[in-house]
Amino acid sequence: MMRHEDTSTVQQIHALLEIVKAFAVCEHAMAAGDLNGPKRLDRLMEAHGILMAACGPGHLIPFDELMGRLTGDRAGSLEGLLPEWIDAEALAGVRLMDSDGVATEDGFDFRHEAQRVMWAAQKVGKFTGQVTKPKLDDEYSQESVFSAIKGSFYERHRRTLVEHPTVPTGGLADLNLPSRANDFYKPVSQYAQYNGWWWPCPACQWPMKVTAARSGARTRGRVRCLYPWHEETGASYEFVVTAPKKTAPGLSPTFECRVPSGRFARLWTGAVPHVPEARSVAAHLALARPVWRYTVVPGLPELALHRAVSAVLEGTPWSSHLWPNGDQCDLWITRKGSEQPRFLADFKDYTWPNHLVNKLHMDGGDQGGAEYLVVPDHRQEQVDQLHAVCRTYGMQAAMTATDYLEMVIGQIKEGWA
Repeated sequence: MMRHEDTSTVQQIHALLEIVKAFAVCEHAMAAGDLNGPKRLDRLMEAHGILMAACGPGHLIPFDELMGRLTGDRAGSLEGLLPEWIDAEALAGVRLMDSDGVATEDGFDFRHEAQRVMWAAQKVGKFTGQVTKPKLDDEYSQESVFSAIKGSFYERHRRTLVEHPTVPTGGLADLNLPSRANDFYKPVSQYAQYNGWWWPCPACQWPMKVTAARSGARTRGRVRCLYPWHEETGASYEFVVTAPKKTAPGLSPTFECRVPSGRFARLWTGAVPHVPEARSVAAHLALARPVWRYTVVPGLPELALHRAVSAVLEGTPWSSHLWPNGDQCDLWITRKGSEQPRFLADFKDYTWPNHLVNKLHMDGGDQGGAEYLVVPDHRQEQVDQLHAVCRTYGMQAAMTATDYLEMVIGQIKEGWA
């Protein structure tokens, strides 16, 4: 079922997606260092062209105006940049890049989540325009991850990626991943380094972002995970260096990390009160940022949910299956002697819930036939909006991971199935 406003909605998403991609191309240029090289200038001019094309004829954006939004106080800001016909309310106040030239969490997620909406729209013929796909998008998309690990060992390979967001240099062979999946591991990004060191997030183990500035004889640094919820739960640290050292500085938490008790403890995948130790940049590789964000980050609560359900079902005729049938859905449960799966669940971790809503509309519900749409516990505020859409397409409910776990336990114990 397609709502009458879907076409215009898709056009707006497309325009904003192209604008966000323009800043992504700028970030790619900034990551190479200074902005004086000819190749770097070519990329910035490409970004300017993408931006102008997205805004349409008659809306001039001087090249200097774009350059002024790459660093400093206006870095990544869209304020006063867009024409009136583009409804940028969703991005009001959002910075697409920070002052270090790195894509912000919101900007990064907007780009990749909007891309999924566009792909879904193209599949059902609701959008026929051109969607620019720079290499920085294509190479590490969810589709490329799925393609690289699909097959009879899909679950094992996906679990390996989730559990090993970093790997010692020279240790890739030990993971036994397909060769294409090995290509997802890259040198630790410059923005996650300090003097040859990096720090793993205590929640996801991926390299945290480092920001350091010199003040007199001291260097003050901040270290935080790029996934906001991990940062908010305790993956946030600082350090002070008073003299040049060959050893890595020690971190101090910026606030007390508290792991919850009660019903939310079982599926907790946030930070833990453990201050990470520095690791050598030269001695490690890390997953590319999109693979970390859209495979590792949602994979942690998916694994936690599967393990919790499996623990409850141990000794019963019931079994939990993670990513069954090559990821038809994320979780389902079967009873011994029956091929019929029950409680089919699809796990979604979207920063921008409107993108997920639009994708559900384009897909006509869940493509894998899931009955339940499950979100991380910390996305509780999205449930009501998603539940209404799920019911429209015959799905039973949208709910948090803990609610899903408790529902499965209760219904199986009551003999409902």
